[in-house]
Amino acid sequence: MATLKEFAQAGDRTTALEMVDQDAVWREAETLPWGGEWRGPDGFARLTREIDTLAELTVRGHEIVQAGEVVEMRLDAVFTSRKSGRRLPMKVVEHYRVREGKIYGADAFYKDTQAVNDLVRHG
Repeated sequence: MATLKEFAQAGDRTTALEMVDQDAVWREAETLPWGGEWRGPDGFARLTREIDTLAELTVRGHEIVQAGEVVEMRLDAVFTSRKSGRRLPMKVVEHYRVREGKIYGADAFYKDTQAVNDLVRHG
């Protein structure tokens, strides 16, 4: 859990990327514009740029919970449309795989992927 706390609180992208293992796999819902698998630190960086191109993602708060073999991060997030400025509050849960101080990826679960799609496509 300590590794994920450091990752979530990293003040810059470089520090966060140093914590990501080369073999990490990030999985996003296929129905999202940034859906699919993203691999390694470079893949994570591309994923965050892809999201940022379409919407500003602001995390208002988070909770980290040990959940068996994964560490769960519960996010209270807001997506803001780059087209219109419309804001969409969204609960997101991410299941991280963490070993020996390294992050090996995560699976993200959005409360409403259709609402996210509507926001990024139509503003």
